[in-house]
Amino acid sequence: MYRAYFDQVTHYSIRLLLVGLIVLSCQAGVLAQEQENRSVLTVVPAYVDQITANFNPFSKASMPTTHEFIFEPLIVFNTLQNNKPEYRLATGYQLDSDLKGITFTLREKISWSDGKSFTADDVVFSFYLAQKYPELDSHGINQWVESVKKHGPHKVYFKLKNPNALVAYNLVLLPIVPKHQWEKVPDPVTYANATPVGTGPYTQIESLSEAGYLQCSNPFYWQAKERHIDCLRYPKITNNDDFIARISKGEFDWAGSFIPDIERQYASYSPDFKYWLPPSSPISLLFNFKAAEPEIRAVFEEVDFRRAVSMSVQRQQLINIAAFGQGVPSRFASGMSQRFEHWADPVATEKYLPYMTYNPELAKEQLSLLGLEDKDDDGWRELPSGSTLELTLLTPRGWSDFNTTALLLAEMLEQVGLKIRLVEADFNHFVDRLTGGEYTLALTNFPQGPTPFKYFDTAFNSRYQAPHYPRYAMHFYKNAQVDSLLAQFPTVSTAHQRLAIIRELNEIIAGQQVTVPLYNTVQFYQYNTQRFTGWFDENNPVASPLIWPQTPERLLHVLALRPKS
Repeated sequence: MYRAYFDQVTHYSIRLLLVGLIVLSCQAGVLAQEQENRSVLTVVPAYVDQITANFNPFSKASMPTTHEFIFEPLIVFNTLQNNKPEYRLATGYQLDSDLKGITFTLREKISWSDGKSFTADDVVFSFYLAQKYPELDSHGINQWVESVKKHGPHKVYFKLKNPNALVAYNLVLLPIVPKHQWEKVPDPVTYANATPVGTGPYTQIESLSEAGYLQCSNPFYWQAKERHIDCLRYPKITNNDDFIARISKGEFDWAGSFIPDIERQYASYSPDFKYWLPPSSPISLLFNFKAAEPEIRAVFEEVDFRRAVSMSVQRQQLINIAAFGQGVPSRFASGMSQRFEHWADPVATEKYLPYMTYNPELAKEQLSLLGLEDKDDDGWRELPSGSTLELTLLTPRGWSDFNTTALLLAEMLEQVGLKIRLVEADFNHFVDRLTGGEYTLALTNFPQGPTPFKYFDTAFNSRYQAPHYPRYAMHFYKNAQVDSLLAQFPTVSTAHQRLAIIRELNEIIAGQQVTVPLYNTVQFYQYNTQRFTGWFDENNPVASPLIWPQTPERLLHVLALRPKS
C-alpha cells in the first residue's frame, strides 16, 4: 500500500519536474528570442586604451558614451541650425535684462533611471559639486557663476559674477547628476560611477569586459516613444589600424575616425558604407612655453623661431600624404578655421600669410639670427650655448594621421637643421603629458563652435591651463590682453562688438604665432545604412552627425535612427 502510494507520488513529482523544466526551457527560449530581437547600434565615438566601468560624467577618463546617452543635458544648441535650442531637461531659459542672471525652467514628470523624480534640487546640487570641487569644472562654469538657487520645484536661477549674454551655451555643458545618489559619494573626483543613474535614453550597463560593453535602455526615459534603438554597443578600439580593419567588415554602425583613401578603403566595399566629411578646425603644432629646459624655453619665447618653424612646413604635402587629401592648408596664422573667414580682417590675413607660406631659406636665415647654428658641421643646429638642440614631438599612439603628420614635420624641419625626435603615447598618457607640461612640441586638434569664440577661448584662455581642463590650451602661453578680450566677448550685446573682439584676438594670436597651424581637417563621420535609417548627412543636415563625445547633438541623432525591418 505504502509502496503504491510512494510510486504514485514519485511519478507525479517527476511529471511536475518535467513540466517545470519545459516551462524554464520555454522561458529561456523567450528570453533568448527577446535578446536576439533587440536592436543594437554599434558605435565608435573614441579610442580607449582599456575598458573600465567609469561612467563619472565629470571625469576625463569616463567611457565615451557617458555624456548625452546616460546624462541628458538641459538643452542641446544645434550648431547646424544657427544654435537653435533643442530643449531636453529644460523647457526654456530667460536672461535678466542686465545679463547678470539667468533662469532655467525644467521639464516636469521626468524620472531618473532608478524611478526617482528629477527636480531642481538635482540641478542645484550638480553645480554645487562643480563649485566645491574645481577639478569637476571642466567647462569653466565657476568663472561666471556666483550662486545657484532653486526657485520652485522646476526652476533654477543662476546669479552671474559678470554680465554674459552667451552663458547658456556654457551652463548646459555641465552634466546633471542625481542628488540622491551623489550626495552619498565621499569623493566625486575619483568616483567611477560603475552603476550609473541617469536621465538619458541609455543608462543600463548590461555587460562590460575587456572587449567592450553593452549599454541599454533607460526603463524610465521621458521620451521612450521617440527611442527606437534598444542598446548601444561599444567595442574596444585602440588605434586606426584596428578601426579600419573592422569597419571595412561592416562591424560598426556609427563611427567617426580617420580613414585614409576613404573611397577605396571603406565606401567601395558596400553601397551601405556611407560617410560625410564636414569642414573642421585645424591641426596645430604646439610649443611648450614652460618647457623644462631653460634654454629651449627661451628659444620658444622668440616669435621669430616660431615663424621659422611655420615657414619650414609644406602644408599641402601634409594633407596629401598624412590626410590623404582630406583638408585644406591653414591660411590664418591664428589657427582660426577657414569656415569663419568672414570673421577675419583681410588685411591681417595678408599681413601674416608670408609666415604661413613655405619659405625654407628665410626660415634658415631667421634661425641663424637667433644664434641657432650648426657649429660642429654635423647637419644639426645647436643652441646658442653650443648644447645639442633636439626637440621631441608628442602625438597620440594609433592616430595614424597625427603620427604621419609628425613624421613628415620631422623631415621638413630636418631640411632647416632642426632635429626632431618623435614620441608616441597612449591617448590618456598623451593628455596627461600635455596637461602636466611634460613635452616640448606636440600636435593637437581643437573643438569648434558656432562662432570663432570657442576656438580662441579653449585654445588661448590662460584660465584653461590647469590640469583638470582639456588639452587645448596646454602650450601655457599667457597674454593678459587675450584673457581680457575673451572675458568681454560674452558680455557685449551687438554683433559688431563681437566681430571687433574676434578680429583683435585674431590679430594678437597671429602676430605672436603662438602655435603653428598646419591644416584644416574635416570632421570624420561614417555610417552604415544596412541595419538603420534616419542618418544625418549632407542631404539631411538636421544637426551635427558626429558621434564624438564633445558633440551634444549626437543625442538628437540617436533618437532619429530607426532599425530597418
